[in-house]
Amino acid sequence: MEEYTIKKVLNNNVVIATNHDKDFVLVGKAIGFNSKKGGKISKDKVESTFVKQSLKKTNFDEVIKNIDGKVIGVCEEIISMCEKELNLKFTEAIHVSLPDHINFAFHRIEKGVKIENPFLYEISALYPKEYRLAQRALDMINGRFKTNLPEDEIGFICMHINAAIKQRGVSDTLAYTKKIGSIMELISKLLRKKFDKGSLAYVRTVTHISFVLDRVINKKTIKNDLLDNIKKELYNEYDLAIKVVMKIEDLFSVKVPEDEIGYIALHLKRLEEL
Repeated sequence: MEEYTIKKVLNNNVVIATNHDKDFVLVGKAIGFNSKKGGKISKDKVESTFVKQSLKKTNFDEVIKNIDGKVIGVCEEIISMCEKELNLKFTEAIHVSLPDHINFAFHRIEKGVKIENPFLYEISALYPKEYRLAQRALDMINGRFKTNLPEDEIGFICMHINAAIKQRGVSDTLAYTKKIGSIMELISKLLRKKFDKGSLAYVRTVTHISFVLDRVINKKTIKNDLLDNIKKELYNEYDLAIKVVMKIEDLFSVKVPEDEIGYIALHLKRLEEL
């Protein structure tokens, strides 16, 4: 049976170990319990691995050096959980960005700095699958450290998970979410209405705008058989939808077809009736 040699125990379920001149972060139930440096772990006890080449210094080495191993450990458990749920393997970036973020969140809480996420509702609407995983992640963190990181942290963790899925930077996910948020702010001004961001109509509108962008960016066209009726019966909402589309086109440098404008008008009508 192939074995790993332990270099460092991060927590009861996570260790750093070597095998064939490579460093690994190993996650498995109780593999770190009563384990010590130099100890052996058989491969069949490992649930997930993150490979780190030991021949060169990486950002992950800085994480190991500067962040409490217990924080790194719970983050590795979270990453492993997400990979299993999503049936994919994340790139190295999240192994650096997530513990760095959680560590910073702990420092803010210790200093009494309030953690707020102004795009929490947009994030939950745009990335529902990742958001549910982030909720579980926050429960793991708060339970393990007997702390009380707020619900707003779910949104931040969610963005890290989404960035790992899309293989892009967290800043890209944040920028996209901010743009969607600014579109919803414009809609609020146009309708002269403050929305309940937790309402189904709000969530549907956020999701729909994201779908519109996906279709436009990927050059997927849809036919709106109700377009003529919408222009005639919902002429006010259609005019407002044109302004919304102008904002979308400006923010994302795209061209939105008329059929999509009609569907946006329908969503504006629903929001108007809230």
